[in-house]
Amino acid sequence: MAKSKIKKRKSSGEQKPSSSKSLMKYFDELVNYKRLSLIISLFYLLVIGIISIVFHTVGDYGIETDFFWGYVPNARGFLEGAIPMDAFRGPLYPMVLGIVGFLFGDFFRAGILIGVISAAIVIYVTFEILKRVFSPYSAFFVTILLAFNPVFVQYTYSAGTDMFFNALAALTIFFFLRNSNLTYGNIVFAGVFGGLSYLTRYNGVFLLSFIIVILFVNFWNLPWKKRFVTSAIFICVFVLTFSPWGFYTLSEKGSFLYNENYKNIAYEMHGKGKIAWDEFWFKESSKITSLTDVVFEDPAVFVSKVAGNIGNHFLNDMEKLMGWHIGVFVILGLIFLFIRNPIKFWKSVEIGYYLISLFFFGLLLLVFYSERFSLFLIPFYAVIAFHPFFSEKYKVRKFVPQKFGLLLVSALIIFTFVKSYSFNSLNIDSGPKELLVLQEWYDKNIPEEERGEKIAARKAHVAYYLDMEFKLIPMAENYNEFIVKLREQKADFLYFSTIEAAMRRQFQFLLNPKQNHPGLEAVVYFESPPAVLYKVLQIN
Repeated sequence: MAKSKIKKRKSSGEQKPSSSKSLMKYFDELVNYKRLSLIISLFYLLVIGIISIVFHTVGDYGIETDFFWGYVPNARGFLEGAIPMDAFRGPLYPMVLGIVGFLFGDFFRAGILIGVISAAIVIYVTFEILKRVFSPYSAFFVTILLAFNPVFVQYTYSAGTDMFFNALAALTIFFFLRNSNLTYGNIVFAGVFGGLSYLTRYNGVFLLSFIIVILFVNFWNLPWKKRFVTSAIFICVFVLTFSPWGFYTLSEKGSFLYNENYKNIAYEMHGKGKIAWDEFWFKESSKITSLTDVVFEDPAVFVSKVAGNIGNHFLNDMEKLMGWHIGVFVILGLIFLFIRNPIKFWKSVEIGYYLISLFFFGLLLLVFYSERFSLFLIPFYAVIAFHPFFSEKYKVRKFVPQKFGLLLVSALIIFTFVKSYSFNSLNIDSGPKELLVLQEWYDKNIPEEERGEKIAARKAHVAYYLDMEFKLIPMAENYNEFIVKLREQKADFLYFSTIEAAMRRQFQFLLNPKQNHPGLEAVVYFESPPAVLYKVLQIN
């Protein structure tokens, strides 16, 4: 009897998973991979580090002005044994710059390196914070957006305190929010990094908002006694960290908390729009001696200005920091957050994160707006915009499928990347490259015995590249007074370019070295862009 062959039919239930489900599974595994934050941060460090060193060859005349004017001289002074004393900033960054600059032999390259490493730390810490506070999905997309943000990238390769401070502040929050249960070791680390943040920039004082979170949000569910103990530990470590500096300023300046940032506040409250920046700092700033002077000069104006800055700073952040393609979703996210009613989940780490960010935003209302001041707020705004797409706690999830949310957020990030590439590809080498030409000419053509010690200019860059002490080009009513003040400064050289002509318009004729300029002798000049190096003739 012939055996019949029986073919087994596949059950209709044995279907291969769809490719979309398979992709979502792999993506979910990727987002939840425990080393992902480290991989992203190291990749950013490598790529942006190489780009920065190759293309950012000279500091720009914008935000890197402070670097050449203040940080480099202070770093050099630190290496010579002096303690950096700055009326507006703490001493930590110049000290770190001095050490790194000494190791690399180039302060500008050292500044770039500090910025790139700091940015990588911010990326790593941001992912880890948001993964704990919100979700791995929110952490992933916010971190990628942060890494592509045009302003974040710009201040990665820019030499200055912005990214260094951002890294220290982010580390402070990381240790504060690290565990779901209270760990005193984390509180101590948070206090140390908080104190270091203050030693970098005095607006690091916003981190004392942790006290409010510990006492009144209480996401650790502590009894009142433990809340006070925890707050005391944090504030004591915070203060102890910067107290050596405080005692030094007390002995030198008569104040444990010495700084003159109230003058920046004064310009924002009473000077902006009424008086030019240089004129304010040359003539008016010396009349202001404390924050109380600023507040009580006109309390109504002070209050109205701060109140008005709430809207102005927020709108500026949406336009200049985030871009309106993200800003629209930040506003929608805030609406969704209020619909959730934060009071219902007040005792949560999520509220703690929001409050810390809002305290920082509030502190910035006192000073003039700059998107670089708001760098710290990029993850805050981004998580407000993106988290509703990935959290079941928002009602929007009922109407917006997760796949659509993934596609939308991905599209927003791609658009951000395109904007960032377009902006930074132009900005990264926008500095005055003519200074490199001048440096090369000066080194080849000026004998050692004829080289000067001091140079007057509007920006300190030229002093760095020609290895001289910088003197700010003086304010003067007429040319004769101008020459007298240059001689009083004991300036050996005057550098006059388009930036000097823009800030000292009455002396624009100095761009023409072929005219006779008594008291000055043209050494070398450039036509594109126009710039002249003059020797200041001293009276014997």
